[in-house]
Amino acid sequence: MTTTAARRTQAERRAGTITALLDATVTCLAERGYAATSTAAVCAGAGVSQGALFRHFPTRQDLLVATAEHVATRNVAAFRAAVDADVDTVDDVVAVLGHLRSVVLSPANQTWRELLVAARADAGLRAALLPARESLQAQMLDAAADLWGDRIPADDLPAVLSIVVNMLDGLAFSALDPRPTAAPGRTVERALRLLAELIVSHYPEESS
Repeated sequence: MTTTAARRTQAERRAGTITALLDATVTCLAERGYAATSTAAVCAGAGVSQGALFRHFPTRQDLLVATAEHVATRNVAAFRAAVDADVDTVDDVVAVLGHLRSVVLSPANQTWRELLVAARADAGLRAALLPARESLQAQMLDAAADLWGDRIPADDLPAVLSIVVNMLDGLAFSALDPRPTAAPGRTVERALRLLAELIVSHYPEESS
């Protein structure tokens, strides 16, 4: 019994250290950017030594990729928790798009923007991020299928998701102020409603 308890406590400490490091990396990427997110800065934010960091993540790149995976899983879970399953009307779809926009504009999601921009000039990072990007795409498709699977045919679902995500990512990259309520808030709200109207009008009835 004593051995089991000791092992459990060690596992919990390990999980706590990893979570602290990942959360500190998210904060560094959002506040400092990719270039200034050093292992030293991350360790200072997490309150752990660099030796502890390298025990869990042998390289800085390993840490950054794990952080991207961490953010992706957490953001998809947050989106699922915030969205109602009912998407029958334009207002329903607008609400879904609004929730997704909040996730895309969140400080945590800045992690992905920083890493994707850096990966354009770093072939190693680009290759290392590929599994995480594929996992995120699969998670988003699963969430979209749960929401829209009765309305949008399976063959069209990836394309519709691509339109939505690329639009929101474009807004996030171009926004000087990432708050959803910031200018040009009304223009964006109208754009989201137009997109929702297009989706509902193009797929007016549930697919059999």
